[in-house]
Amino acid sequence: MKIALYGPYMFELAAGLRENSENDVRLFLDEATMPRSLLSESVLQDPRLVEVGPWSSRRAILRPSSSEIARRLRDFDVALVTELGPVFAMASRIPFVFIPTGWDLTCGPFPIRSRSSRQRGVADLAAVAVAARLRAGIRNANGIWGAPFRPFVTAAGRLGRQLTDDLPQPIDTTLFAPDLTSKPEVASSGRITIFHPSRMMMSADRFLVETGQWKRNDVLFRGMALAIAEGIDVHLRLLRRESSPDQDQAERLIGRLGLASSVEWLDAGTPRGFTWSELADLYRASDLVVDEFGGWFGLIALEGASCGRPVMNHVDPVVMEAMHPGGHPFLQASDDEEVRNVIVDLLDPDRRARIGEMSRQWILRHHDRSVVGRRAEANLERLGIW
Repeated sequence: MKIALYGPYMFELAAGLRENSENDVRLFLDEATMPRSLLSESVLQDPRLVEVGPWSSRRAILRPSSSEIARRLRDFDVALVTELGPVFAMASRIPFVFIPTGWDLTCGPFPIRSRSSRQRGVADLAAVAVAARLRAGIRNANGIWGAPFRPFVTAAGRLGRQLTDDLPQPIDTTLFAPDLTSKPEVASSGRITIFHPSRMMMSADRFLVETGQWKRNDVLFRGMALAIAEGIDVHLRLLRRESSPDQDQAERLIGRLGLASSVEWLDAGTPRGFTWSELADLYRASDLVVDEFGGWFGLIALEGASCGRPVMNHVDPVVMEAMHPGGHPFLQASDDEEVRNVIVDLLDPDRRARIGEMSRQWILRHHDRSVVGRRAEANLERLGIW
């Protein structure tokens, strides 16, 4: 099977599919949107797997049928696409599956609903043009693979579609792995180091809530303040990033709560952020990884768990039960008190180690890129494409 993949964050799925020697896999990455996290991957230089180019130029979006990327895709049996991929895959006229990452399903197709998230003027006109092509592409996809959390279900419904399968996000469990050479730290002082690499998005804007972008970071800060008030030594590490619209608001709240001396802001030194290997080291240096509290989970939860660390977040219990009836390892907290309770519970290093090991094993069963690659093949077979 000749399989093309298009879009950022598709590298791990491409690698998982490539493990089957019967697959001829090619990943197309747009040079303008390629995440810095990939730069530490040596296989990125393998032209048999990866092609980097100016695929999503303005001209390509306006005239996708004559674009170079659509022409390249025609050489494959099927395309698995994200971001603007549906635009080019539809133009190629081969079977394709849309695997949304967030914006591409919840925001991109709806320029009026998403207007509050961009600048006025030329950006509005460009958004309308992109949305028209993206809507058409998504509606013509042979399948839409996404976790059935409310933002995805609602957005797909507005386009007259349903999610056809849930393809778990694949993880490189070799890169994101526990450090087995170091002994567990004995927390004699009761110190807890928390790593929370999420964007700061605390404003309860209706659009952000509806599209799953409301991360409720303030719940973590207030719960941490409660723990510190009880004498617990908590150290919180956050990331400075240009994509955090509420970063200044977060700093003010941290100051008002008296947490400034307990918070460390990390800066990658580049707008494109940390590499995967750098992030893996940060996960391993923490006692607790905190994802977000908006009702679903993303790569932060998976990468932290893969590194054998307890992960705290808040996910929709009904959806998680449907997806994983056997349970999941994420520690649940939906308000300040519950955050405080999780922190207190994890003062026991043995309990941290047990939860971390359970988390690692759960990731290996469900999110290892080899496991996800085989599941993608099964999904394609059900669609009659494989």
